[in-house]
Formats: sequence, structure tokens, C-alpha cells
Amino acid sequence: MKIEDFSEESLDDIMEIAKSSFKRPWTRDMFLACAGNGAVKFKICRAGVKTAGFCIYSTVGPETELLNIAVLPPLRRRSIAKNMLAYMEKDIKKEDSHNIFLEVRKSNSAAINLYLSFGFAEIAVRKKYYGGEDAIVLRKTI
Repeated sequence: MKIEDFSEESLDDIMEIAKSSFKRPWTRDMFLACAGNGAVKFKICRAGVKTAGFCIYSTVGPETELLNIAVLPPLRRRSIAKNMLAYMEKDIKKEDSHNIFLEVRKSNSAAINLYLSFGFAEIAVRKKYYGGEDAIVLRKTI
């Protein structure tokens, strides 16, 4: 397993992962906008030659926001997401960031359990953040 910078050649794989992971996945243009934004880190995880997952985050001062993370469904529960989170945490320490924030659908118990197991804690609820569904706001202090 290898974590590397986004490249456009992986965009079709990323779109496949996003479509199989989210009710309302990001568009190609949204992913490309992130890739072109210098304030955003866009990482992909490769398992052999296959794109296994991706992680997108942005750091401003002492705070980092996890914008998007997903793993190809057949490769889930193999610590790929945990490895990407660990990579992000190590990376943002270099920038002197001390807090990671994210929003997750209230119904996404698998993701919530992953984040809680990685040391995140619930700090708020955003009502109807995902259309008609609430988001749980999580934070990890490092």
C-alpha cells in the first residue's frame, strides 16, 4: 500500500470510489478544483496498481479539515482509511496543525466508528447539513 499525490490519471478510479461510497458524490470538476488548490492536499492510496482510496484535506493555521475520504468497497476493512488518516496526521504535524475537524452523516455508522476508533470525538451536530440529514461534527486534537 502506497500513499501518493493525486494525478489526473487516477481520476476515473476516484470517481468510481466516490460513486460507490456517497449518496451525493463530488463531481469531476470538484475533484479537479481541489487538485488545483494549493491549500488542499489530495492524496490517493494505491494497492498495487489499483487506486484503493483517496483522502482530501486542507490546513489553515492550527486547524485541518478532512474534506473527503473514501475506500473502494471491496477493499474496506483492511486499514486503508486508517492508514490515510495516520498519513494525514503525520503530514499536518509538519505544518503545526493541532486539530482535525470533519463532518459525517449521522447514518454513516461505519465511518463514525472508524473516526471514534482513531481518536475523534463528537463536538456538535449540524441539522440537515446533508439535505434532510444531520451531520455529526467530529474533532481530534493532536
